[in-house]
Amino acid sequence: MRVFVDTSLWVYRLDRRDPDKAARVGRWLRELAGEHEIVVSMQVLVELRAVLTRKFDPPLAPEVIAQLLSVVSAFEVVPADRELVLDAHLLAVREQLAWFDALIVEAAIRNACAVLYSEDLGHGRWYGALRVENPLIAE
Repeated sequence: MRVFVDTSLWVYRLDRRDPDKAARVGRWLRELAGEHEIVVSMQVLVELRAVLTRKFDPPLAPEVIAQLLSVVSAFEVVPADRELVLDAHLLAVREQLAWFDALIVEAAIRNACAVLYSEDLGHGRWYGALRVENPLIAE
């Protein structure tokens, strides 16, 4: 099954301020990678780099950031193109989504993902055949 992993989950895996959450998300990501095809988008890589360079205290070294981006970009990366932007605009209007959320949802939809893992997009919500799940919610 193809699944999309949103930016915040990668950030939690790398954030040293909450080691328990980082370990939990790390275990979840390893299990997910063993069972499914993980997809990310160019936007996820850009957002991840922005967080790693601006929000971590102490900041990570540039070579560490390069290594982390390399690891995440080893998964399938959805490029940003004209069609993605135009379709995301229509999705944002139709579903009343914030612009950057619509780009994430559209990237997952157009790449035939069954699940979009995110803590920000409404656990249990559906966008056509795409289901949103928050893996941090204990069910």
